[in-house]
Amino acid sequence: MSVRIFPPSKAGETAAFAVSDPKTVTFTGKEFVVYDGVDYKAPVVTQDEVDRTAARGYVKLNALKNMTPAQVQTWVAANVTNLAQAQDAIATLAIAVGILARQL
Repeated sequence: MSVRIFPPSKAGETAAFAVSDPKTVTFTGKEFVVYDGVDYKAPVVTQDEVDRTAARGYVKLNALKNMTPAQVQTWVAANVTNLAQAQDAIATLAIAVGILARQL
């Protein structure tokens, strides 16, 4: 195939994503563009995407993101009682801040 253009509507989006794989779908703001067949462009995975995926798999960070502020305070008071635990908690927070800072 080649490049296909779809209108900027829900129906256009549905039709664009219905094209058989492998394909690359982009939205230009005016239309959905699908590249398939000889025009298919394999997606490039950036280091940010790799790091975000790794952070999503980090158990401690996932536990932290599902807590309310009050729960975080309670958890820190109960579980961060020595230097090793404090270093571990700081490392977890540093991972989160590093990922979030890239979005600024």
